[in-house]
Amino acid sequence: MNDKMTTAFKAQQQACEMLGSPLTRDVVGFCADDFAANGVIADLVRGWQGDPLNDNVPLRLAGFAHYAALQGDENLARFYESCGGAYAESDQAALSGALDDIFRREEKTARRFLRSAPQTNETGRAAMLFLGFSEITKRLGLPLRLREIGASAGLNLFFDKFHYRLATDRGDERWGPPDSPLSLAAQWRGTPPALADEIEIASRRGCDLFPVNIADANERMKLQSWVWGDMPDRRARLLAALEIADIAPPEIDRADAAAWVAAQIMARPSGQATVLYHSIVWPYLSVSQRFAIESAFAQAAEEVRPDAPLVWLKMDGRELGTIAQLSYRIWSGENGPEGEEVILGPCHPHGVDLDITAAF
Repeated sequence: MNDKMTTAFKAQQQACEMLGSPLTRDVVGFCADDFAANGVIADLVRGWQGDPLNDNVPLRLAGFAHYAALQGDENLARFYESCGGAYAESDQAALSGALDDIFRREEKTARRFLRSAPQTNETGRAAMLFLGFSEITKRLGLPLRLREIGASAGLNLFFDKFHYRLATDRGDERWGPPDSPLSLAAQWRGTPPALADEIEIASRRGCDLFPVNIADANERMKLQSWVWGDMPDRRARLLAALEIADIAPPEIDRADAAAWVAAQIMARPSGQATVLYHSIVWPYLSVSQRFAIESAFAQAAEEVRPDAPLVWLKMDGRELGTIAQLSYRIWSGENGPEGEEVILGPCHPHGVDLDITAAF
């Protein structure tokens, strides 16, 4: 287990470096060093049941540190832009001291926090998923019945209420209500297709093993804590999306993804396109869960009718910390049980940019 934990720390440090978060990289680095020295971190994670990498143990620890800073720990807050502070690599020793202090002083609170899986609910991913929703609408011409697994607080279920500022090879594109509290900027490299003029949503629903109740102030704070503290733009997007969701909070079921998917895609109402989608969820699922979901789609695909088509939209990869791929498989009721897969292209896991590889 020690080797697996050490591997998890190293992998997360590399991911933080690649994604541009020196603060989170060094928080994880402190945890790795303290674990190796048999310090308080070793006490917290000793005997961890499960795979430390798949369970995101390093990010659970980093999430607690950010949570403590957001809750007002001054020693930590001075390093977090989300709290009005700033971090430089020359601050590493001081950061380590503050982290050692908070983990020792609040060990019981940290232990409870570690039971929670990371829930970033990264709204920037909507700027990638949006291309898929647009293409699906253009192809099927039906209202979308949205069903999201790993939905967290369900914020991306409201993608159509966000404003998009897209830099593309054919010029800037704008879509969505210009007065939306959330305006997403992203780059789509390559030539994009024409966007759907309007995307009608028939219903929105999601599932998560640990859904976030946005009406609970502490859960909202925890949701913010999972966003890396030196990425204020990501936190600003989250707060703006919460403002939209507060108007009519989404329905999020506490459920295992595999069983929930089968129930949602087998019983599809006519006159709607059922779109099951997810973003950076697949690597967190077990092999048995993935197989069950794939089997559910194979079964549902045998009976798809043109008046109740089915689509599986993915912004995902096979491994954590890697570049994701945006794609969808569509069953129109006229293209057989295999349907048609369309690979739109690789994209940043936070939704910053997309390389369009599909020909339109």
